[in-house]
Amino acid sequence: MSGVTRYPWRALLTGLWRTGAAFLITACFVAVTGLIAGRPGFAWLLVGSVLSLGAAVPGYLVHRAGAPDHTAPSRIVMLLVLTFTAWLTTLLVLPVYMANQGRPVNATVTQITNGWQRETSGDFPVFHVRDTSTGEDLGGVRFLDGEPRVGDLLAVRVDPRGWFNVTAEHPVGRFTTLALIIAAGCALLGFVIGAGGHMPDD
Repeated sequence: MSGVTRYPWRALLTGLWRTGAAFLITACFVAVTGLIAGRPGFAWLLVGSVLSLGAAVPGYLVHRAGAPDHTAPSRIVMLLVLTFTAWLTTLLVLPVYMANQGRPVNATVTQITNGWQRETSGDFPVFHVRDTSTGEDLGGVRFLDGEPRVGDLLAVRVDPRGWFNVTAEHPVGRFTTLALIIAAGCALLGFVIGAGGHMPDD
């Protein structure tokens, strides 16, 4: 039995819990930056997204402290994984929050303007809406499946706490699903890197 090699479970568990701690610490910062990014206006989105990139740094430092023997390339990849996951998760805070806490409101489209999308270097419509019962201006809704006209009724969700901008009635959609899949893939890659760095070479 002396020739039987035992699987290094201890090393594997060490890599998993340290990598998990790195993602947990990153998630705590992401919750705060997600609230900032969800505020009305492009400036808040930009500030929250930039801060979310820095949210990965504390998690990376925890990962690096627990894996001093990792190679430089694996550390760089781990930092990129944490950064990309943090950024995506920050953008998911708004739709997930509004789906659970948003108050359904019947609104009327009062104006349609053009926003600017950096990824495609083109315009996209912004539908400004007003509460049909109170007449309150609720702001602009983006990324709808259809294109309502001025005067049409539109079902939206409004944050009763006033933290986030108005959203569509069902804010959790295709973008959220895709972002969750990408974030889960990044997390899986992070765990593989974290666990592999603690495994014996032989």
